[in-house]
Amino acid sequence: MKKYKIKEIFRTIQGEGAYAGVPVVFIRFSGCNKWSGREADKTLSICHFCDTDFYGGTSMTHKQILEEVDRVSGEVRIIVLSGGEPLLQLDEDLCVVLNQRYFLHVETNGSRRLNGLSKYIDHISMSPKQSMTETKLERCDDIKILYPFIDPYIKDSNFRTFPHTKMFIQPLEDQFHQRNIEDACNYVMKKGNLSLSLQLHKVLDLR
Repeated sequence: MKKYKIKEIFRTIQGEGAYAGVPVVFIRFSGCNKWSGREADKTLSICHFCDTDFYGGTSMTHKQILEEVDRVSGEVRIIVLSGGEPLLQLDEDLCVVLNQRYFLHVETNGSRRLNGLSKYIDHISMSPKQSMTETKLERCDDIKILYPFIDPYIKDSNFRTFPHTKMFIQPLEDQFHQRNIEDACNYVMKKGNLSLSLQLHKVLDLR
């Protein structure tokens, strides 16, 4: 039976995008194709700002994953499939098992296609880490653009034609965090057709 490398499974409050403030269960997959997760490699990655620990993890079958989700979920019925990059591991077997009981929300960098998995996913959130021409994801509900822009090609104007429902500007959390928030607010107010996404889970001191 196939096993998936899972960093952690936990219940929390969704902090970003359209579902901010909603209780969810996170399944955090290990591994990413934009950064190894090792500090020594961080400065060479486009995700040099990333503070998510997705390195290592535990090998679990889809049955074990479902059992753990059931154990921690309580009355929560939304699962966020995150990482790292979940589409490196997510497959139909796991989607079928989870989708029978839960609403599935995937968070991806957009570098991989969903293909046939899209029929199991209820909400797709993309925070692109490559240009639109290099993006492989077919569509999404949310686009979260990091601000200040992490690359000249990764900005809201360059993703306007990508199939999506709503676009968010999300300030980077780094040594200039407060300034980033203020600048992002000003940018959103100037544009008028964007929404602000703050990392609410960090405001609440949650995972």
